[in-house]
Amino acid sequence: MTCKNTDLIERLRNGIHSGARPCAVMFDFDGTLVLMRAGWMPVMLDMMMETLSSLGPDPAVLRDQAEDYVARLTGSDTLVQMEAFASHVRSLGGSPRSAADYKSEFLDRVNHARDARVAALRQGAIGADDLMVPGSRALLDSLRAAGIPLFLASGTAHEVVAEEAKLLDIERYFDGIYGSAPANFTKRELLAHLISNGTPAARILTFGDGRVEIEDTREIGGTAVGVATDEPDCLEVDAKKRVWLIRAGADFIIPNYLEADLLSVLGIV
Repeated sequence: MTCKNTDLIERLRNGIHSGARPCAVMFDFDGTLVLMRAGWMPVMLDMMMETLSSLGPDPAVLRDQAEDYVARLTGSDTLVQMEAFASHVRSLGGSPRSAADYKSEFLDRVNHARDARVAALRQGAIGADDLMVPGSRALLDSLRAAGIPLFLASGTAHEVVAEEAKLLDIERYFDGIYGSAPANFTKRELLAHLISNGTPAARILTFGDGRVEIEDTREIGGTAVGVATDEPDCLEVDAKKRVWLIRAGADFIIPNYLEADLLSVLGIV
């Protein structure tokens, strides 16, 4: 049974947090902190449907099937989602292109909107915080002030994550930034690295909007906050994301970081 702690925080498990302050915090990037690629999922699904719609009698069913594996694999390298897409095409009797080709096409499409946002930021038409989930910077400031090591891990390529983190002036908050390529350093591996270096698993806190980081954190016994952002405004919980993140094992669901009691609820202050 769920219960509301505040207007913006949904607690899904009582007692999951020991009350001890986190020793490390891992953040996902896209959709969790940064909105450079806001709206990426419809772009991906529209691209997939250009191939899938001719392979079955019911496009709505095919889109639902695609949305299921796209959501399930959100948080991993985009290549993994494209591998699932290629497998889907093959299962319907189609002849898929390579996953790498599909990934390249998707990035070309989604980067049109991303590049326009970066240009607007560089020109001063918008501010850095306009391209972040509301309350992100204040949360990062509070966590750093509390002396808690912070780590950024993403399924997006490392050079892109590093560039955007610098552009948004958030790279300074993190003790480590890890993208998916070229090293292919996964979130699961980062969690294992933290544990092997003495961080108690139960005192690792993760913020993420994808199932991958939530599942990985729950698997080690850490605390997972599902950021169910209703992009691009991120003022309400996205109902579909909420369901996906609950299924993944999120301990809390939030739409953004604006709730004043968030740090208290998470045992940080």
